[in-house]
Amino acid sequence: MRLLGTARLALNRIWATKVRSLLTMLGVVIGVAAIVALTSIVDGASQGINKSLATLGTNQLNITAMAPDALSEQDANALAELDGVSVMFVQTQNEGTIATDDARVNARLVGVSSQYFAAVKPDIAMGSYLSDSKFAATSKDVVFGADAANDLGLTSDMLGKTVKLNGQDFRLVGVLDDQAGFGTNGRVYVTLDAARKLFSQYPYVSSIVVQAETPEAVDALQLASDRLLRERYGLSADTDARYTITNQASLIAAVSSITDTLGLLLTGIAGISLVVGGIGIMNIMLVSVRERTREIGVRRAIGAKQSNILTQFLIEAIVLSLAGGVVGLILGEIAAYFLAIIGDWVFSIQLETILLALGFSLVVGVVFGVWPARTAAKLEPIDALRFE
Repeated sequence: MRLLGTARLALNRIWATKVRSLLTMLGVVIGVAAIVALTSIVDGASQGINKSLATLGTNQLNITAMAPDALSEQDANALAELDGVSVMFVQTQNEGTIATDDARVNARLVGVSSQYFAAVKPDIAMGSYLSDSKFAATSKDVVFGADAANDLGLTSDMLGKTVKLNGQDFRLVGVLDDQAGFGTNGRVYVTLDAARKLFSQYPYVSSIVVQAETPEAVDALQLASDRLLRERYGLSADTDARYTITNQASLIAAVSSITDTLGLLLTGIAGISLVVGGIGIMNIMLVSVRERTREIGVRRAIGAKQSNILTQFLIEAIVLSLAGGVVGLILGEIAAYFLAIIGDWVFSIQLETILLALGFSLVVGVVFGVWPARTAAKLEPIDALRFE
């Protein structure tokens, strides 16, 4: 009962000084809001990137040319013959112009072999993929990524109509969804044969993607692919190659590691502002102790123990800190939601983030409330009553 009475006194005091209490909470509000918003942004961005990368599969190897003549279609055909290869497709790409009667913009033009869409399976917003029947040598069909389509102002009623790529006529057959997968949004896809005519790069390609039969076979296939290409170009094991081989699973793991590190860094920075908020609570509480010295003396004179005084001031500090944490949590979630919309990434609030924010607030209230509470509890009744 005595504890409830002490808690009631603490809450009444907070309510009696509402403006000061709100200002005292402000530092904690800002700190918690920053932690929640930044953690949510990092989590959302990480989930979005990993989801996009995962659409390509964890059993893929991306072999990328480091020079225009570093990889050829003959290399791709040789790689397709390796044991454990289930799918192989090639890409060749270059910057170019896309145009309609009403608009003209720059875009990345990508020529792909027939296995590309079957392997990647990007989501389609309207129309269709470049199907096998569209990969004839005479094909002049084109599929747009979402951003490229938006830049050119393409709509569903334009399917089947003519668009120009580097001044050549192509027929629009499809537009990919804006969540189709990593790197697809700003690209424009044509068949490999059409790309040869657009870029004049035959027989060279920009990249070769080799898909293993199982994720467990990827590492062995990576070694075999590197060994094969080195043999074809007469490169020894210690000679720098003009291509890179990226293991998709390793890439996803690297991205996760980077985003985790970034998340810890940003949380640490936001935590500093929370500590500053705690120092603000401590300063205000010390000022409050000085202002309420006579009040403390009266309470001690009528029988209040040191523990009652200490508990009251500690409760005030904890309540202010936790209240600031709750408000900061709400504001942080709101900020994270709108930033996710603006940044076009996944909105994500983890339970761990909520518990971390509220836990931090509680710790701040206890740690920075102890000193003012002890200072108040140690006041001698006679000295406190004499205080002017």
